[in-house]
Order: sequence, then structure tokens, then C-alpha cells
Amino acid sequence: CVPRYRNVMNEKGISPGDMRSATDLVALPVLTRQFVQQHREELVADGFPRERLRVTRTSGSTGIPLEFYSTGEDQRDHGFARSIRALQWTGIQLGDRTATVGRPRSYGAGPSYVLRSIARWMQRSIPVYVDSLSDENLPYVVRLLASARLVGIRAYPNAIALIAAFIKDTGAPVPEVKTIVTGGAELLSHERSIVRDVFGTEPHSNYSSYEAYEIACECSAHEGLHISAEDVLVEVVDDSDTPVPPGVEGRILITNLHNYGMPFIRYDIGDSGTILAGACPCGRTLPRLGSLVGRKNRFLVTRSGSRIFSGTLFLDRLSSLGMRQYQIIQDSVGTVVMRLAADPSASSADERSALEQKVLDMFQAKFGPELALSVEFVDRIEPTEAGKHVFMLSRVPQD
Repeated sequence: CVPRYRNVMNEKGISPGDMRSATDLVALPVLTRQFVQQHREELVADGFPRERLRVTRTSGSTGIPLEFYSTGEDQRDHGFARSIRALQWTGIQLGDRTATVGRPRSYGAGPSYVLRSIARWMQRSIPVYVDSLSDENLPYVVRLLASARLVGIRAYPNAIALIAAFIKDTGAPVPEVKTIVTGGAELLSHERSIVRDVFGTEPHSNYSSYEAYEIACECSAHEGLHISAEDVLVEVVDDSDTPVPPGVEGRILITNLHNYGMPFIRYDIGDSGTILAGACPCGRTLPRLGSLVGRKNRFLVTRSGSRIFSGTLFLDRLSSLGMRQYQIIQDSVGTVVMRLAADPSASSADERSALEQKVLDMFQAKFGPELALSVEFVDRIEPTEAGKHVFMLSRVPQD
């Protein structure tokens, strides 16, 4: 019994026996990241052996790092099994030779480190660290990928897009791979486009988190992401926490069915998306997520206090100007800095000035007098410690 849910059920006059289907979960409140941070011990199941709890930490890409408890069964058994099946949907079988483009994560010298080492060996995965994706090292990275005889590449979207842009600009040999799987961040339309054009294969978007591990993955039909509904329940809800019909965008809530030590029930993961209606052309009958749009709380605050959400800015238009990377930073209300990594060919002061004016013309009308926009050109935009490219960073309270 979990103290938090025991108290909630007592207050509402319901019992665990009343939870007979997924639709009954609406009787329970939404679990927020802030609540987990502040009341972690209230979410630990009474009597669950403490030695079986594993401290797990999220990457903090939302701006709010989280530390919570998981279990070996949840991670090792169910989570890993879902991951293997999701990769099979993309065409990668266990044992196929792949490369993983990401940032190494420290697991210490305990069981987690051993398990990760065994998993990499079984998966025949070649690690390529995002720190190596500098202008100096990119030629070596591309040669490595081209010579490794890979079946697939798994990567952060911005990392594989950066590699694709380098190949396109330099004419370097294209690694022959059957499958590219992106995860850890939203796959933006311009990233999907350049990866498809360069590698000749449609990338697969994978959706996972530290809180629930594998959640959903795109199959060969590329019409939404199949939810691993046997293990993870997904709801899409409105501002009143009520589930919305298929096709209507809302906040994503997840319920992990196999973390018995610290259950996450109706957990607001911070993303938004839609549930797709109908069956997938691939024949699988699992429910599907569609139009996954990433962190819903990414917005800019204007001088009058109104909000401009990132999804309404159509930032992928920057790729038409030759921008390899971009990032919007808001340090104070009413001001925004757009950091841009432009094509190296646009190096002169006149070319940069012309690009700056085009960017201002493109976005200032959307911002209006409420937001002062400035442009800063950089050589590259470094990823976070978790290896992710945060395209919008607001230091203004998002309340």
C-alpha cells in the first residue's frame, strides 16, 4: 500500500477494488514532478524491501531534474523487453550491429554498470559520444559509421541531423544503414527531412523516459508511435485532467504498471500529443500516439504577461536559411535571444548581417512589440549534460 494513494482513496471514499480498468484511473489526481520531488517517501510502497529500490535520476531536460525510486524488475525485465520489441518494430533485431550517438551516463561500478555493459555487448552497439561531434571530429565519426557495417543508428535527433548536414555539405561517404531511430527529444520536421534525404531511409521516432522507460515507438508504417500498452498506460488530457478524444492535443499522463516499489500513476511527464484513432497499416492493434510535440511548458513570456508557445513559432523554417542548429533563450520578461549556428559558408559580416535581418523579418511579426528579439551567431550549440539539444531555454518562471 502506498501512503499517498491510501490517503487519496480514503478522502474520495474509494478502494483499490474500484480500479477495474484504465478508465477508472481518472478518479485519482494527476501526479506532478514537483510532488515527486517534495514528497518522494509518501510514494514508496509500505513493506517493499528497501534493498530492492534503485535510485534513478532523470536528465533534467525539462529544467527540473528528478530523483526517484525504481526497481530492478521494472528496469531489467519489463523496460528492457519493451525496448527490444520497439527496436524490432524499426527493423533492428537483438544482436544486429548498431551505433548509438549520445552522451555517456555514469552508472558507477555496481550492478547497473555490469547490466549496461552486458546489454551493449548483446546489442553489439558502438558508442559515439556527442562530445565528439565537433567540426574537427565529424570526418572521423562519419568514416567510423561508414566503415562499421551497421544495421542501424540510434541517436538524439539533433545529433544525427548534424551528422547528415555534414555529409550533405562535404560529400562524405554516406553510411549504409537500414534503420535510424531517434529518441531523447522531439524529432523536428526539418531534422526528419535532412536525415531522410541523406541516409535514404525514413527515421523512426522513439518515445521513452527514465520514469517509465520504453513508452512508444514508430513502426515501419510511420503513422504514429505504438504505445507499449501492456506495461504503460498513456492518457492525453485537457487542462482539467480529463481525457480528450482521439485527434485532440493534450497533456500526456503515464502510468507505469510494473514499478511496484514507487508507482507512478497518472504522472504528468511534461509532454503533449494526441491519441490516433483507427488501426495502423502495419496491422498492430496497440494504441498509437500521434503529433508528439515535446515539452508543453516551453513558452516565452511577453511584457504583458501573455505566453507564446514554442509549437506556434514554426522554428523549422530556420533550416531554409541554412541554420544547422538553433536555440531560443529568454533571460528576462520581454526579451529573447535567438542563438544560431549557420552554415560555415555564410562567414562574412555582410552575409551574417543579411541572415540576421531575414531572421528578424521572419519572427518579429510573431513577437510584435511585446518581445524584443536579438540574434547571436555561434559556431555550435553545445548539448546539455544529458546529451540533448534544448532548443528553448527560459529562465523566466513558467507558472
